[in-house]
Amino acid sequence: MSPDITAAASPRSSSQTIEAAEDSPLSSSSPVGEGQGRPGPAGSCVAEAGQPEPIAPCLAEADQPGPLKPPVGKALSRSAWQWPWGYQECATLVAAIVAGGFVAQWLMGPLPGSLLAWPVNAALFSALIALALLARPLKARRIFRFLTCVPLSVTLMGALGVFAIVMGLIPQLAPEAALPAPDPVARLGLLQVTSSWPFAILYLLTLAALGCTLAAGFAPRRRVFALNHLGLWLILLAAGLGAADRQREIVRVPEGGVEWRSTKGGEVKELDLAIRLDDFIMEEYPARLVLVDPSTGQGWPSATSPALFQIDLGNPSGRLDDYQIEVIEYLSKASPMGDGSFIPAAMNGPVQAAKIKVANPGSGESFEGWVSGGNGFVPPRPLRLGKGGSDAPHGLVVSMARPEPRLFLSKVKIFTKQGQEIEADVRVNHPLKAGDWLIYQRDYDTSAGPMSAWSGFELIRDRWLPLAYAGFILWAAGCLGMIIKGRG
Repeated sequence: MSPDITAAASPRSSSQTIEAAEDSPLSSSSPVGEGQGRPGPAGSCVAEAGQPEPIAPCLAEADQPGPLKPPVGKALSRSAWQWPWGYQECATLVAAIVAGGFVAQWLMGPLPGSLLAWPVNAALFSALIALALLARPLKARRIFRFLTCVPLSVTLMGALGVFAIVMGLIPQLAPEAALPAPDPVARLGLLQVTSSWPFAILYLLTLAALGCTLAAGFAPRRRVFALNHLGLWLILLAAGLGAADRQREIVRVPEGGVEWRSTKGGEVKELDLAIRLDDFIMEEYPARLVLVDPSTGQGWPSATSPALFQIDLGNPSGRLDDYQIEVIEYLSKASPMGDGSFIPAAMNGPVQAAKIKVANPGSGESFEGWVSGGNGFVPPRPLRLGKGGSDAPHGLVVSMARPEPRLFLSKVKIFTKQGQEIEADVRVNHPLKAGDWLIYQRDYDTSAGPMSAWSGFELIRDRWLPLAYAGFILWAAGCLGMIIKGRG
């Protein structure tokens, strides 16, 4: 058998076949000569009569190359921005969007709070729902495949996580607070992240991607998936789009008086309800005794870590720095007498007082007397100690610190424009609901303590709150389903 026939009959790899074809004078890059056509006995090409001359290599049937495969251990190279996009493209696109948001923040300043208020937020809400509904029938389109792909979801969560870290590391200001003008950190919006342009743009993109993912991936057998994603989507919608419509008002009501005006930020605004304060009640914890250097007015032995003694009738004696201290008598409601003593008071709002005995083991000195922290009407009364072994140039005194409130509440009556009247107690962390308002106990006159003549309230109205509650319920149901089924 001739070498040519042996070569034609022997099997060859695809790469060898292609290389042979490229080197052959029959390749498409070579001029087509006379006599090129069907393969002859020795592998030569013979033109068919009346047929055009072929431009492709003439190869025997057995020599036709199969599909091209990469060499073992090597993967096909993929160029950037080749569809479908992966993590590299999604990260680059999200970074560019955030960078554009920072440019807008630098040039235009903070995002105006009223920009996303009603009816703009309602229009955005409708647009996001429409986009999610379109994602179901058009999920094969490139834009919806991009919005629902895993690399984009992971990238968006990572970007939001970075913003969360920034908010944790840099103290945040209220959206209505004034910003320091020359501060570049403030100009980039890093002091008010949630009201900055980059965060708002990233938030809207996240809502669009989450809504499309929910609609495109919904199936009856994936109920847990639907509950989790729908709940989270509703929570994000209510928290972001409803922020501009959320009202927060401050009302200060004198005892026995009626107030229907808000004084937030020095601006007076009439409300659609009125509050009457019938009584303010405050209960305090037993006060603490503190050692003070009268020459400086600071705590002893240091201003940041003074010696303290908590009054406790179950354990009336103990140590106060180097001194032995004993509480002889304690009055939670006391009135001062002219001789420096105190007597129990039946009225509400007097001061705390304690009769104590303090001994200095080093010098053998002992001191006894009444101490009181006072209030806005009764001056404080400390107990002066001798210099003894103290390093303080003028000796030390034992004072009573201001008692910490255990409970303070306001007995109020609410009048609404609809003619509704509500009598209730408003306490800290126990708001009163009146119409679509939530009324919180905010503050009081701390200098007067239990004798405060007024009470401060914070009124919050959030019409998007029911949507957030619905989202939490759905999300919790989805989490419960994951626990029961063991999968999403």
